[in-house]
Amino acid sequence: MDTPTSAPRALPLDLLQRTAAELAAALDVRDAVTAVLRTGRDVLRTSTCGIALLDETGTVLVPQVPHEDDLAGLGTGRDVPLDSATPSAEAARTLTPVLLRDRAELTARFGGPAQGLNASVLDLGEHSWAMYPLVARGRLVGVLRFGFGREGSLDAQEQVFAATLAGQCALAVERARLLEEARRSARRYRTLAELGSVDVFTATPGVGITSPMPGWAALTGRPSVTGKEWQRDVHPDDLPGVLETFYDSVRDRSAARFRVRVRGTTGWRWISAVAVPVLADPTDPTSEVVEWVGSLDDVTERVRARRRTRTLNALTAALATATTYPQVLDAVLHACLEGAGAVRGTLAVVEGQGDPVLRLHRMLGDGTRESLDLPELSTDDLVAVAGERGVFPVGPAGVAALPAPVRPFFEAAAAQGETSWAVLPLASRTRWLGALTLGFTEVEAQDEEDREFLLTFARQATGALDRVQLLQQQRATATVLAEALRPGPLPPVEWLSAHRVATTSAGVEVGGDWAEIIPLPGPGGVDRVAVVLGDVMGRGARAATVMGEVRTQVRTLALVDPHPAAVLRGLDALAAAGGGEDLVTIFYGVLSRDGHLLAASAGHLPPLTCSGGPHYLDVPPGLPVGVGGDARTDVLDVRLAPGSALVVFSDGLVETRERSLTQGLEEVLEHFRESAREEPVQVVETLVRRMVGDPDTAVDDDVTVLGLRLR
Repeated sequence: MDTPTSAPRALPLDLLQRTAAELAAALDVRDAVTAVLRTGRDVLRTSTCGIALLDETGTVLVPQVPHEDDLAGLGTGRDVPLDSATPSAEAARTLTPVLLRDRAELTARFGGPAQGLNASVLDLGEHSWAMYPLVARGRLVGVLRFGFGREGSLDAQEQVFAATLAGQCALAVERARLLEEARRSARRYRTLAELGSVDVFTATPGVGITSPMPGWAALTGRPSVTGKEWQRDVHPDDLPGVLETFYDSVRDRSAARFRVRVRGTTGWRWISAVAVPVLADPTDPTSEVVEWVGSLDDVTERVRARRRTRTLNALTAALATATTYPQVLDAVLHACLEGAGAVRGTLAVVEGQGDPVLRLHRMLGDGTRESLDLPELSTDDLVAVAGERGVFPVGPAGVAALPAPVRPFFEAAAAQGETSWAVLPLASRTRWLGALTLGFTEVEAQDEEDREFLLTFARQATGALDRVQLLQQQRATATVLAEALRPGPLPPVEWLSAHRVATTSAGVEVGGDWAEIIPLPGPGGVDRVAVVLGDVMGRGARAATVMGEVRTQVRTLALVDPHPAAVLRGLDALAAAGGGEDLVTIFYGVLSRDGHLLAASAGHLPPLTCSGGPHYLDVPPGLPVGVGGDARTDVLDVRLAPGSALVVFSDGLVETRERSLTQGLEEVLEHFRESAREEPVQVVETLVRRMVGDPDTAVDDDVTVLGLRLR
């Protein structure tokens, strides 16, 4: 189609200059688009004029559409994908103008009405078009579109004008978008501050803070914190680390991140900060750091919550492994300093039985420990000061409000620099143990969560102290009981050699096993002995008490009628009459000078002998004492060869957590084969050493072994 025959007209440069000025002043995309559309309409006599901007994904053009010729308002039109067969998409893809002189050319190149987007263009009644890509600094911004009611599109002079306009428009839109992004960033920073940040700030190397920090000022009560004044509010122990972090940021061109204590109007607060360096040349990572942009957050509650959880977990772990009273005291006092943040931890505890005393155990921040009696104070004084929920005195006024008997202790602590305290009760459900006092030099506002944490801390300490004190009392009782129940030496029998080893389980002073020989006098002297090994289920004082009762019963019954059946029936009757529920197993045998053995078992393991070769004697197993249902009629009647050995033992010798009973019995028999012909002392010591190790070492269960040999 031929181009228009009319001569090119002179284009008004003043309009182009006006548009350039408007674009330079445009503060947002709407202003830039409005200026371009007005100039296009006035100068190029367009039917329609529009701009489609590339979206954030870089795949779609979004038309900016005037509201019915009102250029003051813009909406968005139908999206144009970059891969679509449309003039605007081709201009964007190729970064070159697309001029269409008439409808036939549109249809030939892009499909015309059959294509939905092109059909909407034709519906406008236009006959030619021009599409110019908007490129700023080599990057596609969008497409400038002109539509005409005439055929022929743009002449050469108009094309120069349109290209110039497109270039100015691209730069203006790009600048407006950057300004909008900056405004969004500012709004984000303001929102961040409003939602919990103390402040957002800027800082310059060598100068310090260069922006107002109203949040910091409100927190500290300081009217101005610009420059380096903020350093006066940071905890002196934390400030060197903060400065070092900024030095590293300058050296490495990396963000400065730190957490510090800041002196607030209500005590020390924890502040978390991040400061991102701004380089003189963003494209050169080695260029100078000209400033930092950062934010501050008050993370006091998070720090306290983590410290509370960490302290309680650490105290629980330490107390779980503490088995003695000094270890429990040490664990609690260390937790006061390392977890609760105190400079002094003090336990005033009631100790001892019969005539208890109030004793003080104190640890200072440098680890110094001291313990002393408090004869001038009573338990009532501790109850009065700590109460049920503790007291939390602060400063001289808090000390003055304390009961008079304890006031001198806090006045002395204040003279050493302490400014606040937590005095917490150590009270179990059954008794009052004392009080725990934590001393602080830096006042922190104690809210309800802090106080509940400290009370929980004290309750954990109370439980451990209560438990270990009761254990000490039980051990003291067990020691006395052990001395009373400790078996004496085996009685000498001229025709018998004997040796015994008895070891109690770990942490127990006295056990429930015993083994002995009971001489049975006859007309010609002692020609028979009762051989006994009993095992009371359980451990400690209870098992030892039952063991003492049963041992006495066996001795009495053996002297009345030593036959195994009679003795076991007698034990059953005594157990039924006493109503006891303790499980007791017994091996009982009557051994004569000539080797004749009558033996019975009440649920006990069989003995070893080397008569006829090393083996277990087939003693009828029977039921434990007191279970009922056993007539006690099954008795082993056997004669041991002269010089034979007889070995009886408790199940602690053969059964452990790592070794089954069957496996243990097999191992004992194997070791017995090696020493069966030796004297009882060698036989017994060998079995104990091979099966459980050093007999003086604590074991999992009571171990008792009795070895005999006929002479």
